Amino acid sequence: MIWKELIDLLKSSESEYDINSKRKEIAEWLPCVVRMFEYNQENSYHQYDLWLHSVHTVLEIPKSATDDMLYLSALLHDIGKPDCKCNGKNANDTKAHYYGHPEKSEQIVRDEVIPYLISKGVLLLDDDIKRLLYYVRFHDDRVPLTEETFSRHLSLVSIVVFKNLIMLQIADAKAHNQFPLVEERIKVCSDWLQRLNI
Repeated sequence: MIWKELIDLLKSSESEYDINSKRKEIAEWLPCVVRMFEYNQENSYHQYDLWLHSVHTVLEIPKSATDDMLYLSALLHDIGKPDCKCNGKNANDTKAHYYGHPEKSEQIVRDEVIPYLISKGVLLLDDDIKRLLYYVRFHDDRVPLTEETFSRHLSLVSIVVFKNLIMLQIADAKAHNQFPLVEERIKVCSDWLQRLNI
């Protein structure tokens, strides 16, 4: 598998099987993904292991999206979770938590994935790298419908990239079990897209 084949696979897949059937080839080409395979998230919000959650996030990205980095970030957005696992803050909370996983995922993508891709001859422009790291870093950032939120993100990226982040957040949420908190996140993000005239 080469870079173009990976991106084409992520962009064109219609089912979990389409991507998962190529898991071995993906891992041979991008070894860091192995840490996600069969990783039980031990949290009721998650119906899939970490790899399949990421696959389903990719599948929920609209096929009309044109940014290759959006698809790659959907695959890698939670790659730092295994390094951040901790128990609940009290004895009654038995589910696993992953505090700081967006930052850890961003670090892994920055320090491992990007250098590895470049060493394999993938041409990543500075803007590609900036977008990829932004999507991974902010994929779990709650984005209330406020001017402050909008201004903060537009100080970092363009409105198009911010819209892509919102699509990633929706895709990520749809790959969870649909509890009220997750449904509310989808609603807030969908309201953002409507507000931004998507």
